[in-house]
Amino acid sequence: MSSMARPLVSVIVPTYNYGRYIGRALGSLEAQDYKNLEVIVVDDGSTDDTAAIVGRSGQGVVYIRQENRGVSTARNRGLAAAKGELIAFLDADDYLLEGSISMRVEVLAERPDVGIVFCDTCSSDAEGNLRYGRKRRKDAVSDRFYEDLLLKHLRFQTSAAMVRAGVAKRFSFPPELANGEDLVYFSKVFFAARGYFLARPGVVNLRHADSLRHDVDEIVRQDTALVKAILDDPFHEGALEYMREKLISKRHLDLFRRLYLSGQMARARRHYAKAVAVRPASLFRLSYLSKAVRSFFVRG
Repeated sequence: MSSMARPLVSVIVPTYNYGRYIGRALGSLEAQDYKNLEVIVVDDGSTDDTAAIVGRSGQGVVYIRQENRGVSTARNRGLAAAKGELIAFLDADDYLLEGSISMRVEVLAERPDVGIVFCDTCSSDAEGNLRYGRKRRKDAVSDRFYEDLLLKHLRFQTSAAMVRAGVAKRFSFPPELANGEDLVYFSKVFFAARGYFLARPGVVNLRHADSLRHDVDEIVRQDTALVKAILDDPFHEGALEYMREKLISKRHLDLFRRLYLSGQMARARRHYAKAVAVRPASLFRLSYLSKAVRSFFVRG
């Protein structure tokens, strides 16, 4: 890539009481071979040592602190402050692999028809053990990644995305949702712009017990609000309506699985019944059916 083709990349890092993780996230940005970065940390009212750790970072970081209002508001603050031609996201408990920024910038530099590029990801447990199972073996470009995203036909993490600023700033993350807000945002991004998938992993997603992804009660409380927020958004003008039955059923199956794994069997069965009622074909998903049967023999 020539020196003339190195646009400013704004990287938005929302955080809340993730002082024990954010140092590694910022360190992975500092270690990137692509240096034209604007790093924006939006601290969502942390009460731990996050501010001190950000202050010790070896690179210039734009630090924005707000009262605790949720990750969507934090990301929206970052979007408003970003000055880059390209915008990337990095959750404070994730980190980038070598060359992650440059390989995504290169795609956008070479493909003016592409509005968003995202790379594959791997995961890490609390002990640092990496896991990677390749889901797609080849790079791909599509105008319909919104469908793959919503139906979970691809592996997608917010930290893996880089978006042209003109596309990224058209939309905002929904503050009313505490889980799945990234699906609402990126379903619109993918609907509005052609996407490019890089089969090479560039991000490590940390799995840990206090992640928002594991807040079962909050996720269950939202019920199917996530699906409605996506499909009822006037931006889509009803174009996604054909997926409603499948998405509602999949949402209930996801809630069933989360409750089953947390040992709440009676509540889990209620969501399984709803999934089947909405879409009887769900009965043929044998992994869920076997769990539903086993749930009758487990207290909870």
